[in-house]
Amino acid sequence: MIRRWFLNPYVQLGCNALSTAAADLLLKKGATAGETVTWFGLGALASVWTWLGIVAYLVGFASWLYVLRHMPLSIAFGLVTVVQLLVPLGARLFIGEYISPQRWLGIGCVLCGTVLIGRIAAKVDEIT
Repeated sequence: MIRRWFLNPYVQLGCNALSTAAADLLLKKGATAGETVTWFGLGALASVWTWLGIVAYLVGFASWLYVLRHMPLSIAFGLVTVVQLLVPLGARLFIGEYISPQRWLGIGCVLCGTVLIGRIAAKVDEIT
């Protein structure tokens, strides 16, 4: 039985953000895993990393559909921008990619906007 807290749209929004970020990282790993280059990168389909990324995208897609049923799109879309922080952070930690200071500044600006939207969403939830 699924616990009630898991069905909270904000929890599902977090699941969407985490699984989308994981999918992007897994697909990157899958795309670069093979030594052979094929037409449009289709050789990446031979990598287990690619298939794990596809599964992660499907999990995120299911969470996103749940969120859209239970939350205004204007709020959900603004909050899911946290992926803009999660992907570069994951790329740095797990893939070893360099992220420039200017990029971190931009990520910080996006994160500030996400926090503002979150505060507005919390106030709207208090009223309703």
